Amino acid sequence: MKKSLLAMESVNEKEKKKKKQIHEKETLVKLLRWHFDHPNFRDKQLDAIQAVLSGRDCFCLMPTGGGKSMCYQIPALAKTGIVLVVSPLIALMENQVMALKEKGIAAEFLSSTQTLQVKNKIHEDLDSGKPSLRLLYVTPELIAYARIYVEAEEDSF
Repeated sequence: MKKSLLAMESVNEKEKKKKKQIHEKETLVKLLRWHFDHPNFRDKQLDAIQAVLSGRDCFCLMPTGGGKSMCYQIPALAKTGIVLVVSPLIALMENQVMALKEKGIAAEFLSSTQTLQVKNKIHEDLDSGKPSLRLLYVTPELIAYARIYVEAEEDSF
């Protein structure tokens, strides 16, 4: 009798997990439709998004125009917190941030092209304890500079 009870629990757990995945998929598709007006995900986008949302590492290799951006923009909307996007192309960052803002999504970018006032506003938001940003785009140079700055600060103590 115990064996059949365990088997039944196992089946129920599998069904719950399957329902949760389906529900998650439905929720993600709703986000996609609501914010980006796309009817469905492209090939492998949903797999990548679900991997990111479950905390797994994810590497996406897609052609230009293949939908890589959706693989980090949807998770930014599905969970709380800030998604940090590292991009070497300032023009691409500017275009994506502008498009996201037009859709009402809080996004900014940090680069050498911005004024100190704009940078300070972004840093204030990040330091606020409850940042409004959902996506923050930065250049690899900024990451490298921040690392050098932190290491220099640590060495001075």
